Amino acid sequence: MKLTKFFAMLACAALAFVGCETTDDGTDQGGNATGDLVLSADKTVIELGGTVNFTVEQKDETTGQMVDVTKDVTLYDADLNKLSNPFTPTTSGAINVTATKGKYTSNTLTITVMAQMPGVPADPEPENLAFNHRVVLIDHTGVGCGYCPAATDQLRNLAKTEWHKHYNEVTCHAGTFSGGDPANSAAANALNQFQNSLHAGAKPVICFNFYTKSNGCSATAMQAVLQEKVNKDGADVGIAMAVEGDNTNIYCAAQVKAKESKEYKVVAWLLESNIYSPNQSSATQDYHRIYNFALRNISGEYSKVNVAGESIGVLEEGQTYDCAFTLPIVSSKWTWENMGVLVIVSAKDSNNRWDVVNSAYCSLEDKSKAYEYVE
Repeated sequence: MKLTKFFAMLACAALAFVGCETTDDGTDQGGNATGDLVLSADKTVIELGGTVNFTVEQKDETTGQMVDVTKDVTLYDADLNKLSNPFTPTTSGAINVTATKGKYTSNTLTITVMAQMPGVPADPEPENLAFNHRVVLIDHTGVGCGYCPAATDQLRNLAKTEWHKHYNEVTCHAGTFSGGDPANSAAANALNQFQNSLHAGAKPVICFNFYTKSNGCSATAMQAVLQEKVNKDGADVGIAMAVEGDNTNIYCAAQVKAKESKEYKVVAWLLESNIYSPNQSSATQDYHRIYNFALRNISGEYSKVNVAGESIGVLEEGQTYDCAFTLPIVSSKWTWENMGVLVIVSAKDSNNRWDVVNSAYCSLEDKSKAYEYVE
């Protein structure tokens, strides 16, 4: 699919991934008053040279209804440069836009300008809602962990079982060690802090999705969790995706299709494989010194309390949602050709926590991944 066709099809997509989340008291994360002035756009992901139209609404003090006040506001970027409306960006990247009207400041809206973007594969079965279920298996590990090579052996054993088609693996190299850990990143540190608050302990630690810890690192223990977590009849959503990139950014386009009607969050994690470290503690095999699926970056505004992205709202049964991500390459030591993207969709569980309902992975080498249906 050509890039122009992709963007013509792309719905208003990426606010949930790169925007500023609004809190329950009507302020954004910067503390600005946003309850009376709401900024929106006809699209939040565009190709370079495209145009965005902004709309601003304000609550009428008499009627309580939202009224269009677009003509009365001033738009600014993060550097306080005034923006036109419609707005045509001249450079790629993320542009944070805010509207002001008198004493009021709107929410901050992020417009992602893509220099290039791959096309998501066409859905071969639009009416099919039986999606293969893949949980996220997270291996908390590190170069200084003497027990981690044994866990790697168990993960290799697990990969040989029937369960291999029901999970996507991530390795989280967090912390500092003698000689350094070449697979460490700020994103891995954030994920480690997030899960340490739930499952603190010495490495290795194997977690499934965001909240479940395996009872040990044996293949048998991990299979027991998969038996509990995987719905072989199908996941709540399906994911189709495509990736492209270079030594500055990895671009990902994805489409989410819902089987269950509920509110969802979506996030993209950048993973790198084939990272070599001669200093892995207790390594006895060459593969113990090679790290795969190491977490390098997370889309949007992530932190030690939020690694699940932002809400994309409620999707009804059969409804699709198009989204796009730009994942920067922030270190010259990263090898972008060995990267791929994991797209994770979450929904609230029985404990009212956002937990993973499905995931999909695509490497730069593979370029695209179609919807994966139950066989």
